[in-house]
Amino acid sequence: GKITTPLAPTWFPNGYEFDDITIEQTPLKKVYNAKYKCGARTLRITIQDYLDKGPVYAEQSEDLVEEYKVSGITYYIFSNYGTNRAVWLYESYACDISGDVTIEELKEMIDSIQKG
Repeated sequence: GKITTPLAPTWFPNGYEFDDITIEQTPLKKVYNAKYKCGARTLRITIQDYLDKGPVYAEQSEDLVEEYKVSGITYYIFSNYGTNRAVWLYESYACDISGDVTIEELKEMIDSIQKG
């Protein structure tokens, strides 16, 4: 299934290029895992489609930096040992961007999702 909902960012930090994508299918969900690279730096975008049932919660393991709200969606931004991460829920999707990016770059990526 093609992802038509506004989930993936259209803006990426300078130098990042698409590397590869894997798709895993389980009875409960379909997981899209895209990887981007900029030299030795990496960036991952994971979209979990829970098919019929929506995800119950966004997985939160690191230290929460802030809740960033855009267009009625709450993006939870975490920081952990220099890796920053944004996690959010949208309809039946649990989404996650993580990697060697600054908080400001994460927010710019988030802002670009809504613009399509």
